[in-house]
Amino acid sequence: MTGSRADRTARTGVVLVNHDSAEDTVGCIASLEASYDLDMDVVVIDNSDSDDSLDALRDLVGDRAVVLSSGGNLGYAGGSNVGIRRCLERGNEFVWLLNPDTRVEPETLPRLKALLTEVPDCGVVGPRIVHPAPPGGAETVWFDGGIVDESKAGETRHLHQGRGVAQVAPPTVRDVDYVTGASLLTRRTVLQTVGLLPDSYFLYFEETHWCRDVRRAGWRVMVDQQARMLHHQRSTGAMPSPYHLYYMTRNRYLFVERALGGDGEAALAQLRGKWLRNWRRKVEQQAPEWLPEFDALVERAAADARAGRDGRNDAVSHVPWPDDVVRSETPAARPRDGVSNR
Repeated sequence: MTGSRADRTARTGVVLVNHDSAEDTVGCIASLEASYDLDMDVVVIDNSDSDDSLDALRDLVGDRAVVLSSGGNLGYAGGSNVGIRRCLERGNEFVWLLNPDTRVEPETLPRLKALLTEVPDCGVVGPRIVHPAPPGGAETVWFDGGIVDESKAGETRHLHQGRGVAQVAPPTVRDVDYVTGASLLTRRTVLQTVGLLPDSYFLYFEETHWCRDVRRAGWRVMVDQQARMLHHQRSTGAMPSPYHLYYMTRNRYLFVERALGGDGEAALAQLRGKWLRNWRRKVEQQAPEWLPEFDALVERAAADARAGRDGRNDAVSHVPWPDDVVRSETPAARPRDGVSNR
């Protein structure tokens, strides 16, 4: 890309955090190379605990991007911040955070940057993100803007999530409470004044908290639904992973207390009455053997939240998934605390 040459600095620095997702990362880079705006520097952060992953990733990516090591799995914000610092050192005017399993369209970046130009007090902008159409099906919206409902103890949701693209209102530009870290474009000046992403969450809610800080600093957070991206769905959603269950539960409590100044217990009660109840029902129907582990994991997350424990919890990586329990009486530990699926 034109901005990758050593003799000039691109306007946009792109940060991809890779955690055991090299093929996705290369696919995302390929979509960036088809953009109508190639004025970008791409930096890939190898966010892995493996000693061998950095060299393998560099071999795969080649000279299409700069590949840096985070020094270990630092979580989404920790890995992203390594890349953000690189972009700031490089002098990039804009910083674009992307998930490896997203695919940009040629007009995505030009549209997002046009909004930042047209709206000087917009500090963060995101696109409409859709799930590709399955065979015989239709595209569905995954993200059209993030909403934080303080009347429901800080419940967060994606606008129009799960609805067919053809079923929602025509795309528009709107203010939102947060932009998903799967595709978040911000200004250099915002990062310099607000700071980097809070890395204490390890996974989930860090960009939601950060967007809250951006708005408090006087910037607008917006979504341009005419700018589109694809997000490849990696699971059916039939069963919860241990790390998803733990970090979403713990961090919802911490987010409400730390970012909203609200009642963490109320947030936990709301979560139990809806999100956790729905997941528990699925476990009860499909893998009842896993129910004790499910309940114990929820209680561990609640206890850690009450104690103010944050950051990475390695014990969660060794909790067996429901399919492990069903297939074997002595399931192997299968660490799956990556950050590529948001």
